[in-house]
Parts: sequence; structure tokens; C-alpha cells
Amino acid sequence: MARATPYLASLDLGSTRTRMVIATPVPDRARWTVAGYADVPSKGIRKGVVVSIEQAEETIRQCLTEAEKMAGFEIASVHASLSGLHVRGLNGHGVVAVSSRNRQITGTDIQRVIEQASAVNLPSDRGIVEVLPQEFVVDEQDGIGDPLGMLGMRLEVSVHIVTSPVTASQNIVTSANRLGIIVEDLTLGSLAAATATLTEEEREYGTAIVDIGGEITSLAVFQRGAVRHTAMFGIGGTHFTNDIAVGLRSPVPEAERIKQTFGCVFSSLLHPNERQEQLEVTASGGRSRMLSRQVLCEMLQPRAEEIFKEIQENLQKAGFEKKLSSGLVLTGGGSLLSGIPELAERMLDLPVRIGVPMGLDGLNEELRRAEWSTAIGLILSSIRPRANHYLRQRETSWRHWLAGIKSFFSSPNSAR
Repeated sequence: MARATPYLASLDLGSTRTRMVIATPVPDRARWTVAGYADVPSKGIRKGVVVSIEQAEETIRQCLTEAEKMAGFEIASVHASLSGLHVRGLNGHGVVAVSSRNRQITGTDIQRVIEQASAVNLPSDRGIVEVLPQEFVVDEQDGIGDPLGMLGMRLEVSVHIVTSPVTASQNIVTSANRLGIIVEDLTLGSLAAATATLTEEEREYGTAIVDIGGEITSLAVFQRGAVRHTAMFGIGGTHFTNDIAVGLRSPVPEAERIKQTFGCVFSSLLHPNERQEQLEVTASGGRSRMLSRQVLCEMLQPRAEEIFKEIQENLQKAGFEKKLSSGLVLTGGGSLLSGIPELAERMLDLPVRIGVPMGLDGLNEELRRAEWSTAIGLILSSIRPRANHYLRQRETSWRHWLAGIKSFFSSPNSAR
């Protein structure tokens, strides 16, 4: 029997596009390289939520077929992203007494304090997706990354907890399971994107990553090497397209073409000659009309300002507006619209850059684009150890359900 090819696979199930990356280890296993990837239009997904199992399944099937064909082998499991307005982030704190007589902190102590910090009251329809340690405190000594083996009597931990409705998570898993694909875990999309784009310095000194997707914009704040805050906003790239379609009374595909080819959200970037440049656009019924780039910019800029106004207000409320020394990193397809970084820099008064995925071998020009950050970050999150390898996510009803699904689809009788 031929030996199975070792691999890791990611599934970024977005509202407008679904992407998959398959990676295999290089001979020395120190690094991984891209073996296959695919990018297909999404169906059955609205604002990060599966609204049709059948259509979502077909979307995953198309993506899977293309990626496997490029890789040259079939896969049986993926690491998937989670997004949507239903996702919530909150911070927790736990304290325990060190259990051993010699006061040396063990893995059991670390596990106990993380579980206590994650013991939050949630509605019966919500479950914990991730628990991310921020820092440990041993006998009032703070800033500790891993307290294993240290001596102390009192152990504390601060964590960031990501929660989601149980059914929202289950529907993603079910859509993949119907193809015989096991979902190994779910990771918040913005956190995966951060893994692929942020440097260690940015994580340490304070950075906000903003992932502008098709219908959702995600925010995650990193400071002192850990996640401090997450948030979701119901605005994305399709809102720009819809603004053009409504303003010009043009079909959505034509509006999308105009946005990608001529769109700009910051009028100051346009040269005086560009402002007066006339564009021929197709309106409903096939009629043509002329439009200046200045007018097009005036259609798009208010929507971009709305996105960054919401982000600014959220950062202010969370207390991070003046704490982002490393500025803002933009990812997602929506971040590539001309003028987005410049407008964000002006409104937020922060340094802004476009996040480019890194960390895997075999990243060609197409994959070195912001819209691939989450899919590549999911692979890297699977390779790199968690913030604390003693973390055992709190058992929830949806995780019990996921374990059962894994068991079923791992059995010899299951098939794609």
C-alpha cells in the first residue's frame, strides 16, 4: 500500500469567495510548501453564515476538486475559518492555588486556571470556539508567557474567549462532513490572517488587523504578544459594489468590474486629469452612459469612511485607540480597493500597511495577496503551537457533537 502524503489543508469559507490551500512538508520538515490551492465563488453563505447546506456543500466540493487536482492527491480533513456578526469576543480571568506541595507549577495547574478563566456564563445556544491565553501572573509577578516549572503559590491567567452560536459552527462542519471531509478545528478568520501577516514586533508593541471581506469586516487587536480584543462589523466589499449598482442603475457584475478597474475611495489620490477621466459604463437594459472618476470616487468614499469610523469608535470604546504603536494592518480582498490604506491612515492617524501573507514556501504572486491571508494563516496556525500547549478548550455541546462527527467520518465505512 502506498504511503499517504502528509499534508495540512485550510478552508476559508467566505461570503463571496471560498479559498482552500493544501500544504505539504519539505524534506527536512522544518517548513511547509504549497502543493495546491483553489478560489471559487461562494454560494449558500451570507455574512459569514451558512444559509444553505446544499449550496455550501457544492461550493466546498468545487474548491476541493480544484485544489486536490493541483496537489495531485485527495485530502480528508481541513482547518476552517469562522466569521460573521454572530461571533463575539470577550476577556476572562482565572485564579487558582498551586496544587503541588513543593509549589512548582505543573501542566495541570495551567490547565485548571485556563479552564476557570473560560468558565463564563453563556446562553445555551452559544459555545466557546477558542480560548487564547494573554498572560500569566505568578504571585503578582505579571507578564509571564509560560509559567511551567516556576515556583509560586498563586497562579492567575488572562484569556481572550471567542464564542459563536452552536448551530453556526455546526453548519460549517456539516457542509464539509457531507463530502467526507473532517473539520479539525475552527479559527476566527481575522486571527488566522494575523498569523500570516503580522511580525513579532507588531504583535508585541500593539497592532490592529482589519480583515475587509465580502460582507463582513473583522477587527483583532494584538498587544504584548497576545490577542486583546476582537470585533465584527457588517460592512464589506460587496457594499461598495452595491453602491455603484444602485447609483448607476447598472447590473451587479458591471458594478463589480467598474469597482475593481476604476474604483478609488480617496479623492486626494486622483490626479486632476484622472478626476475628469470619463468612463463608459453599461446601465440596466444594456444602455451606455458616461461617468467621471471623480463622481465614482464620491460614490465609494462615504462607504469606506463608514467602515473606518466604526473601527475608530470600537477602538475608542475598547481603550486601544492610543495604544497601537505599530498601527493598522489591512487584509482581505476589500483592502485592495485603491485609496483604502491612505484613507484609513488619515482617519485613524495611524501608520497603515497592506498585509501580505508569508510563512509558507511556494507562495506565488497570486497567493502573495491580501485576500489569501486567512487561508494561509489557517495552515500556519496548524503548524505553529498554540499560545499555550496546555490549553484544553472548554467542553461545549458543539465540541461534543464535533467529536462524534469526526469519529463517524474517520470510520472505514465513510466515503466522500
